[in-house]
Amino acid sequence: MGSLKQTVAALGTALVGLAGCGGEPGPEPNPLGPEPPEEADPAVVWQYLQEKDYQRYWHPESLASPGLHRSREPHGPLIRVYLNRQGHNSRPLGQEPLPPGTVVVLESYTSEPTLHTIDVMAKIPGHRPATNDWAFFRYGPSGTVRQTDHQIRLQAKTENRGCIHCHARTAEETDYLFQPRLAD
Repeated sequence: MGSLKQTVAALGTALVGLAGCGGEPGPEPNPLGPEPPEEADPAVVWQYLQEKDYQRYWHPESLASPGLHRSREPHGPLIRVYLNRQGHNSRPLGQEPLPPGTVVVLESYTSEPTLHTIDVMAKIPGHRPATNDWAFFRYGPSGTVRQTDHQIRLQAKTENRGCIHCHARTAEETDYLFQPRLAD
């Protein structure tokens, strides 16, 4: 019996020694990814979302009730909302202006549920004081740009509709955010 314990102990020591033979360990993967976008370029913002792997690493808008929620036009009947680290660290949301670098992603789903649009609000320092530096984007599920920030601003100005037109109603109260779930 003693020799079995000695053999197991020797194997354990050998495995620990082998594990250390690989030299210096490589850097751990950074789940937080790159820094938030610094320009309102739809390609840059989409790349940031993909590099961040927002669906895997970001926080749900509601900590108490993550997942799909009922919604209404102009979004789909079901939505899921994510916040990056800057937004998450500013909870409770909507009480104070969110910090530069905050990014909010709203995925709109059909009732099946099938993802049909991805709306993004990115707070980019110096972008547009009139929108408290928020830039707005709409993408298809594969990242195809459906509306740029410029198109959304033009739509608000000329047609009195769209992201900015609607979110502007909450500008002073909650820094352009909707949904009471953002407060938890």
